[in-house]
Parts: sequence; structure tokens; C-alpha cells
Amino acid sequence: MIILKQVANPATSHPFDLTDRGLLLADGVFDTSLVSNGRVFLREAHLDRLMRDTLALDIHCDRPSLEALMDEIVQDAGLFALRLTVTRGAGGRGLTATSESVPTLLARLDALDPARQFSPVSLRTAAITRNPDSVTTRHKTLAYTDNIMAARHALHAGHDDALMLNTQGRIACASSANIFARFGKRIVTPPVSEGALCGVMRAWLLDALSRSGFDASEAAITVSELANADQVFATNSLRLIAPVSRIDEQTYDDTHLGALVDQLKVAIDI
Repeated sequence: MIILKQVANPATSHPFDLTDRGLLLADGVFDTSLVSNGRVFLREAHLDRLMRDTLALDIHCDRPSLEALMDEIVQDAGLFALRLTVTRGAGGRGLTATSESVPTLLARLDALDPARQFSPVSLRTAAITRNPDSVTTRHKTLAYTDNIMAARHALHAGHDDALMLNTQGRIACASSANIFARFGKRIVTPPVSEGALCGVMRAWLLDALSRSGFDASEAAITVSELANADQVFATNSLRLIAPVSRIDEQTYDDTHLGALVDQLKVAIDI
């Protein structure tokens, strides 16, 4: 396997094969996790998903190599975002590789601003939809163009992120987060079959909410149902739990689930 690593530094460069299929065809997967004081939060869950995604794309990557790369780049102090990327590797032209490629593994570590965690976000409904049947929807592949453009359109309109609907017009997720809606003690998030990405924080939160006395479950959410929610939350591995203050022109209660956030801070050691 070809292994590259980088602690983010503009002056640092690494050799890279310009025929790599990840570069030319977005033929690969990635995972982003939170590193706090030398520890990757929910490490095993992140590795599990990354391995599932490589398997789904028929990329042959061994877990010990990913673990070793992760351990080598993680630093002992501070708060960081760790990105691991696995591509199919270099290959000839065309969609299908003519010979067995050697996977490329990349790791990047960036300092993270803790002020972004738990902070309210505003969302703009995107015109771009998510196809629940697509491999690029069900797995965290490098083919992120829809998410990138949805997020850019939202940013240009004065929002923090984009709310993405599925092809049936129901709620899927944000461009970089999962969506939860609270109706009293009941909290729901769209299932993967609705076009939601199977987020690591999403799974953690579903379990934590149930243990905290909420009725937490997966369920399809229509646009009108979301408009009637008491609260809306966006979750990902870096922002953690972000209360949604506004979707388009509608405002929401953006106070935190206090006890749950405290529990999360203890678990992460921040």
C-alpha cells in the first residue's frame, strides 16, 4: 500500500501519483474524526465505517494499516480534525481497472477551533437532492460534488450549511451533517434509506438519547413535519451537536440538550 501522511502545513508536500484513481475519478472513500489530547473519539466506530465503505467499493485495504497510520499522525495535545482517505490507487485510463491496484492511504491532521462545537447553525434548503439508491449517498465516497455545491450555495446565501432533501422531497441530511428533529420527548432522524449518511455521531446520539430518557428513533421526516419540530439538531464528528437556529426563513429554539452535551464533553475529554 502507498501511505502518505500530513500534519497540515502549507510548506509541506508529498509525492503523489498523478494517475491515482482517487484524484482522477473520485474512486475512494474517506472518514473524518475528532482527536482530543491524543485520543480519537469513537475510534473503532470510525474504523468500522471506513472498512465497510472500502468493502462496498471493492477496495482491498487492511485495517492494521489504517490503525498504524492513525496512530502515527495523531498528536498528544490539543483538539484536531483527522481525515483518513483510501483510494483504489494508480491505474490505467477507463472506469474499470485493468489490473489489481495498490490502494493509496492518506492521513491529514488539522488543528480544530473548539468554538465551532455546539454552536448554533443556520441551514438553507438545497435545490440539489440526494438519491437514496446511489452508492455515493450510502457510503462516504470521494464523489462529494453535490454536497460541495449545496454547501457553497448555502454559504453564499448567508447560511452555515445546506439542508438536503431526497428525491421524494423528504428530509435526508445536511451537506456535512445528520439531522435530528425533536417533538417533545420524541426525537427522530431520517433513516439511511431516506438518503441520510450513516454518521458515526448519528449512531452515538441515537444511543445516548435513548439512555437519557428520550424516545429516539429513525423515521422519515417531511418538510412540513420538520417545520413543526420543537427543535432541530445537526450532528457530525467535528461540530458534534449543533442546534439549528434557522432553516431558510424559519427560526427554531437553538438551546442545547444540556445534560446530553455535558455527557458528550466528558466522553470526549474537552
